[in-house]
Amino acid sequence: MSEKSILLILALAIGVGLSPARPQSSYDLFGSARADALGNSTTALLSASGVHANPGSRASTQATEAVVYTREGFGLSVLRYGATHVTVPFQWGALSTGGSTFGFEDYREVHLSGGYARSIQLGTTRSLHLGLTARYHHTSIKGFGAASTVALNTGVVLTLLRSLQLGAHATNVNAGTLAEEEPLPSTLAVGLSYQALKNVHVLVDLFKDIRFPMSVRGGLEVYPVSPLVLRAGITTAPTRFAGGVGIRLGPLRADVAAEQHQELGWSPSASIRCRW
Repeated sequence: MSEKSILLILALAIGVGLSPARPQSSYDLFGSARADALGNSTTALLSASGVHANPGSRASTQATEAVVYTREGFGLSVLRYGATHVTVPFQWGALSTGGSTFGFEDYREVHLSGGYARSIQLGTTRSLHLGLTARYHHTSIKGFGAASTVALNTGVVLTLLRSLQLGAHATNVNAGTLAEEEPLPSTLAVGLSYQALKNVHVLVDLFKDIRFPMSVRGGLEVYPVSPLVLRAGITTAPTRFAGGVGIRLGPLRADVAAEQHQELGWSPSASIRCRW
């Protein structure tokens, strides 16, 4: 096994929480610098964008939306991840598609997805947003071959009040596996999104991978002046701190973020979102 492969496995095992024996990372759970800066506590955030977002949140999209995202784990080029995602709304619901890639010559992951989401009005202020995404996973390891499978992700966001949403997001509900006894990560997240003030957003999630202890994720988003957005976040198990800045210019939004792992260092990311 090459030096790069060893570096990859060690970084994933310590930083992302995977056993070194597993051939699949959790990098497909990332998808926007906004989410990174908020500690990925975006389960109940209706305006979340990206391939990682709760499938139910896409039902609230009012315009066609495209997101391009890149992340470099712990500042290492061999841990570089890139993703793109598009959501198109219709009267009968929203369709989405996207793709992402992670790795290098000796180890490569490719993910392709397609999804559908729809909103149901429950009254003057309450509404239910439902979504389902099918995600194709392909992993190749030099000298070991390749494997593919399809995982189903589902999610729901319930608007309780105009300023309060409750969300839930489950990944790999069909228990898809790349190889015998090597399942993809199956996760469940439950979260709240609260618009504390007009320019202050508070987020909190409980996140559980079935193989690992539950983690708590929290985020704070503040709009001090237009078009500037400031963000901060924290994630436990393992403990990571994050922060970032966003700029909103009409239909364009540019975000940058950085997450700090106490042992492995910083993971910078950036994303651009366009609506039309």
